[in-house]
Amino acid sequence: MRPLWAGIAEERPLAPRALRGASLVAVVSLPPWLLPLLACPRCQGPLEVGGEARCLGCGARYPFRGGFLDLRAGRERPHLWLANRLPPIPLLYDAWRRRSTGLLSGKKLSHAEELARLREWLLPTGGPFLDVGTGTGVYREALGNGAVGLDPSPAFLRVARRRRPGAYLLGHGEHLPFRTGAFGGVAMGPTWNEFWDPLRAAQEACRVLRPGGRLFGMLLLGPGATFGLFRPQEEELLHLLERAGFRPHLERFGALGLLRAEVS
Repeated sequence: MRPLWAGIAEERPLAPRALRGASLVAVVSLPPWLLPLLACPRCQGPLEVGGEARCLGCGARYPFRGGFLDLRAGRERPHLWLANRLPPIPLLYDAWRRRSTGLLSGKKLSHAEELARLREWLLPTGGPFLDVGTGTGVYREALGNGAVGLDPSPAFLRVARRRRPGAYLLGHGEHLPFRTGAFGGVAMGPTWNEFWDPLRAAQEACRVLRPGGRLFGMLLLGPGATFGLFRPQEEELLHLLERAGFRPHLERFGALGLLRAEVS
């Protein structure tokens, strides 16, 4: 199957207006297929991207920071806000991420099997793909060049860009900066446990998926919140996803839940 995003990349080059007065390096770092998918995270109005992004609806402005377009419009759990911005944390996390699936699942699921299931579930949609809470870009890289990674932490995105080059944006899962129906597949890895408002994040994922779109996720399951993290019981998570507009299926591997869902 020819990926749906491939046609966008070929047919939508950067408009000259987008480059006028802009930082050429900053704008070119956004692939052409991504620009038509962007929207204001506050009002979902269209964005004009130049030296910054400006909403043509509400007038909000979003700057480039460190080479990343900053489309953040939400908030984070206070202790995670600090931890996620300390330079050593992303490097430690990236090393841990490759081992965590096997350890937390009681060796019932490997990291390679996790990525294989991700691709098996999402790639048939044809893309494009969104990795929410991309961290160091593990899922984004696995989904290929038709994927964009979104994360609120500049420190994590710097590591992602260096180790797994691709398209990355600063943003929050509860306020996705994309138009409705923009994606064929959405991935949410361990960031599920960190959302300030998990229901809002699930509703936003459903909004940006087109009809028939798919969601893939992985998270630590309960019992109960731990260190301020969202750790739901299985039934609680399934109910949340149904409320958000999904038909979910959940498999448990030790402490991990592997989630597949379709837009209902």
